[in-house]
Amino acid sequence: NVDEHFATAPLEKNIPVMMGLMGVWNNNFLGYHSRVINPYSMNLAKFASHIQQVDMESNGKRVSIDGVEVDFELGEVNFGEPGTNGQHSFFQLLHQGQVV
Repeated sequence: NVDEHFATAPLEKNIPVMMGLMGVWNNNFLGYHSRVINPYSMNLAKFASHIQQVDMESNGKRVSIDGVEVDFELGEVNFGEPGTNGQHSFFQLLHQGQVV
């Protein structure tokens, strides 16, 4: 069960914690300020927008849970489209452009 794993696993083996910290790492240390989410199946058509809402609303704050202003970026800009919707709108830039 993921909830139990999150609550009991040590930080260095805690998969949800590591996944959450990847955005901070990518943004602050690697300089990657965006993340693309492109599901292949149209059955996942709303997945990217769901992740946008969950991740960007949660991490789109300048203060910690205690109200203390943080001095680093908490999250990335998430975007994406399923299947050929993304292919014809931004894949060219991702594959051959210079913007990460």
